Parts: sequence; C-alpha cells; structure tokens
Amino acid sequence: MSVQAILFDMDGLMFDTERLADGMWIETGANHGFTITPSDVAMLRGVNRAMGKKLFMEHFGEDFPYDMLLDETVEKFTASLAKHVPLRPYLMELLTELEKRGIPTAVGSSTNRVLVEQNLRVAGVEKHFQAIVAGDEVKNSKPAPEVFLKCAEKLGADPANCIVLEDSYNGIRAGHAAGCKAIMIPDMDPPTPEMEQLAFAILPSLREVIDFI
Repeated sequence: MSVQAILFDMDGLMFDTERLADGMWIETGANHGFTITPSDVAMLRGVNRAMGKKLFMEHFGEDFPYDMLLDETVEKFTASLAKHVPLRPYLMELLTELEKRGIPTAVGSSTNRVLVEQNLRVAGVEKHFQAIVAGDEVKNSKPAPEVFLKCAEKLGADPANCIVLEDSYNGIRAGHAAGCKAIMIPDMDPPTPEMEQLAFAILPSLREVIDFI
C-alpha cells in the first residue's frame, strides 16, 4: 500500500482518556442536579463543542446549561491531564516505527487546540507529529471530513493515500468521508455493521497498524 501520511485521532486512540472524561461529565451533571448517563456521554464521542451542544440540547432540552457544565468538566479534565496522560498500548512503538520509515503524521482531534497541545506535551509525543488540526479549528465537526482533509492538506498528502486511525464511530465516518483509509482500533465503542462496512480494517490494537504500511 502507498501510504503518504498517518492521521491520528487523540482521545481513546492515542490516550486512554475517554473513561476519565465520561466520568467527569456524569459527576459534573450530578453536582448540578442532572442525571447524565454513560449512553448520553457517548453521544459526545468524536465531536467538537458546537456539535456536542447541538446533540445535548436536542436530547435534554433548550434549557440545558451545556456550556456551563462543559466548561466545568473541561477545567477538571485539563487539570487532571496536566499531571499525567495515560497512553494506549503500543502507541510509542508505532510512532517510533513511523519515524524510522519517514512517514509524516498529524493529529486530527475534536478536542480544542490548547488541550491537544497540552496532552501531546505531557505525554511526551509532540515531536512525533508534524501537524495538528483541532476541534476549534474546523467549521464542521466529525463525522464531517473537514478535520482529516485539513490534516492531509497540511502534510501535502493526497487523502486517498492517507490512513486515518480512529476509535469512535464519528471518527471512522469522518475518515471514510474524507476518502482516507479509515482503520478502527476500538476502545469504548465496539464495532458495528456500519463500522465494518466503512472501515478499511478493524484492528485489536495499534501494534497491528504496522502491517498496513
């Protein structure tokens, strides 16, 4: 396969942060008298702030204080990750191999840029990425393809020759819509028939990605 670039999602793909974020959302909601369930929080996976607000307002109603709860959750989340960012298995091995082969990499995340940069720095992996496109830098959140199209553009790569690595449904939808080869490495969301149709491959971990490059 001719691979010009690898485009990485962040939360749940590189870093084991989804469970932490979900728990903090549920806790913040409870502190303000709202019952937020794991299935509610799952709607936010892979989307940026604007899309998340739209989904929650539709679900909970127009009076739901999304911005207030999100800001409080993000503040706690950011403070926690400033100390330690847990890596998903085989991330460093994959990044080291890509560097050896001279394959460019980018991060395409729905998280805001400040937190993306903080996480990459704290995790010690920022040097491995040549470009970042964050959730607050695109008009259309995943599942729209914009974030990955911008990643490919920044790296000077043809999307058709890019591999997207994702753990979320919306991320796989975005990678597929961008014309990339979207590979799913499941974390909290198990593969569905839709994912099996859209994904170029579904792999158990980042270790197996090497076989596709």
